[in-house]
Amino acid sequence: MIENYLTFTIDDSVYAINVSSVLEVLNLTEPTAVPCALPYIEGLIYSRGQGITVINLRKRFALPAHPADKWTKIIVVELNTPSTLDPTHITLYGLVADSVQDVIQLSEEIEIKDAKSSIPKEFVSHVVQYNNLPLFILNFNKLFEESKTVNLEEAVESL
Repeated sequence: MIENYLTFTIDDSVYAINVSSVLEVLNLTEPTAVPCALPYIEGLIYSRGQGITVINLRKRFALPAHPADKWTKIIVVELNTPSTLDPTHITLYGLVADSVQDVIQLSEEIEIKDAKSSIPKEFVSHVVQYNNLPLFILNFNKLFEESKTVNLEEAVESL
């Protein structure tokens, strides 16, 4: 089965996400800060009349900071975030990447078991060989998963 992926770089590694989730790629713009946001959330931008939460992938992956340049882009993706009020709710996120490469087609994925990435393994769903290099396919669900907080009542009950 042939699938299309958008490839981009972070910290000299190449990553990919399925293009079915990508809406557009924007030049980096300064987001509006959001008070009390998680450390990797840069803030909000607006595109086509919609608010987009901007996530700095370097911060999300606990990588060292890198100054933005003309290659730094925001990849706007949509994530189905159903709720009890709206089971079809879509949330828009902007992912800050060092650079955006190409849209590629992967037909036969040759999985690599021992490839090393500079990001935590839980963010990678699998690694494939593309042009004789490792290509890290991101685990889209883990990328947006919030940090788990401990429920005080559950913690007391477990004692």
